[in-house]
Amino acid sequence: MNRKFVFHGFYLIVVGIIAVWYNPHTGQFGFNPDAKSGLIVTGIFGLLSLLWALVYSRNAHRIAILGGIVTTILLFAGTIPRAIGAWTGYAQGDTTKWFAAVTISLVIVGSIPLFASLVLNLRPKA
Repeated sequence: MNRKFVFHGFYLIVVGIIAVWYNPHTGQFGFNPDAKSGLIVTGIFGLLSLLWALVYSRNAHRIAILGGIVTTILLFAGTIPRAIGAWTGYAQGDTTKWFAAVTISLVIVGSIPLFASLVLNLRPKA
């Protein structure tokens, strides 16, 4: 579980950095001020995942797993509606929404394996 938490944390941080590197309004690489909130969200949840890795490594497995489940549910609660809105905007013809839709979807898809592992590890091993 520790490696999964660490991988997930760095994955979220990398996706957040990628989100602010490209500006779909100008079509150029550079700072995208519209993606600051995405960087903040991925940075915070990435750091939380790294925190749960630290807690897990200190033999507080149950606390780390429960904390990981709660924070991943909160991540899903914030990103799934945002992804739906971005994909809907893109489908309605706003071509600049594609990049936000893709990066938000990457956050969701990349968090599903961690969430599944956490739920499976919630049960005590026999």
